[in-house]
Amino acid sequence: MKLNPVPIGDVSMTLAIRSLLGSVRVPAAALAAGFAVCVACAVAGVPAILPPALWLLIHASCLLIGFVIHEASHVLGLKLAPGITHVVFASTLLRFSVIPMGSLVGWQAALIALAGPLAACVSGLPLALALPEYAFHWWFFLHSLFLLPLFGDGRSLVKGLITWRGQVQLLQVDS
Repeated sequence: MKLNPVPIGDVSMTLAIRSLLGSVRVPAAALAAGFAVCVACAVAGVPAILPPALWLLIHASCLLIGFVIHEASHVLGLKLAPGITHVVFASTLLRFSVIPMGSLVGWQAALIALAGPLAACVSGLPLALALPEYAFHWWFFLHSLFLLPLFGDGRSLVKGLITWRGQVQLLQVDS
């Protein structure tokens, strides 16, 4: 995976969201292709396939939207942190993340680690209140699991809490 640091001053929320949406293009394309095949089958004489295909499309879209909200919230937190110089938008087929470069104090790292999962969880609240029987909100609420130390956000949270007033080691930009 090639890392291309972007100066934090050049990062707008539009750029961040475009980068994050670009990161999910392969799963989104696979989802769209699968849905198109289901629609073609429905038109060709198997209409019973359309409702489950639509159900899958909505659930998978909630999953992808939750991740975009999660990572965009990290970007917003990083833009507010004065020690951050660059960010990297990194992605693989099944993962995408925002990697900060520069320096953070422990409490800043803890808050930024919390920002992504909390934003995704809060984004699921309107769905939980409006359509509780469809369980779309769980795709957003499951982001709270990323606060476990097994995941990067959880490790950053623990590291930030342990070094509350101290510097947290981040990647540095090569000069």
